Amino acid sequence: MKPFLIGLGTGIILLFILISLGVGSRAEQPLSFNHKKHQEQGLECITCHAHFKDQTFSGMPKVAVCLECHKDPITQNPEEEKIRQINKKGEEIHWKRLYQQPDHVFFSHRRHVVLGKMECKNCHGDIGQSERPPSKPWVKMTMTWCMDCHAKKKVTNDCLACHV
Repeated sequence: MKPFLIGLGTGIILLFILISLGVGSRAEQPLSFNHKKHQEQGLECITCHAHFKDQTFSGMPKVAVCLECHKDPITQNPEEEKIRQINKKGEEIHWKRLYQQPDHVFFSHRRHVVLGKMECKNCHGDIGQSERPPSKPWVKMTMTWCMDCHAKKKVTNDCLACHV
């Protein structure tokens, strides 16, 4: 009985460690998008994330945006053909959401990017240099993480600024 209890206890501890590290919570995106290559071609974030300057959300690229350049093949990359196949089926690209705030938290890209003059990499890392889409958030956006940033930038930490 004692070895069973030791094994059970060890298993529970390992399970909590794996959960806290986020193991198994990686999202596989529908396209292996290369931010670096697109940035090298002169595309700016707003080309694909059309709302980050004027809305609470940034927006994810629609298939029509991709087809502006990829209607016909321009590379040998099979990911490019996936775009045309998605369009042929009359579908949209089903991007997996990585960053999720609780319902009681208000977050606005516009407020942070335009008013706060923050760069995307503050929260998303050096995404412009990534060759594959992220499979998990670059940072864990906890209340402490947000409040530390607010304190560093000398902006309000009033509860009502972010909590609705």
